[in-house]
Amino acid sequence: MFPSSFAHLIDFSRRPRDTRRTSALDDSPVLIRPAAAGDEPALARLAALDERELPRGERFIAELEGRPVAAVEVRSGTTVADPFVPTSAVVELLGLRAAQLRR
Repeated sequence: MFPSSFAHLIDFSRRPRDTRRTSALDDSPVLIRPAAAGDEPALARLAALDERELPRGERFIAELEGRPVAAVEVRSGTTVADPFVPTSAVVELLGLRAAQLRR
């Protein structure tokens, strides 16, 4: 039998979803808002996960389903993001918002 003869035996609906190709924006609305003093623990967590420091200054934070997943410091454009969430599109949106505010 040829390999194509077995295709009907494979249940493709049970295969794991390839999350590398998906974006956090695919299914969930993104909230981008100014970071407040109460966001310091979340910003520290994101910085630790991303192994980068987020400079002090005006910051914006991005939330997916109420959970902070990325942040940007406006003046420098430095970002931090949760590496366990597909955030490339969210980080791009944060960068665009920071660029708008720098003008």
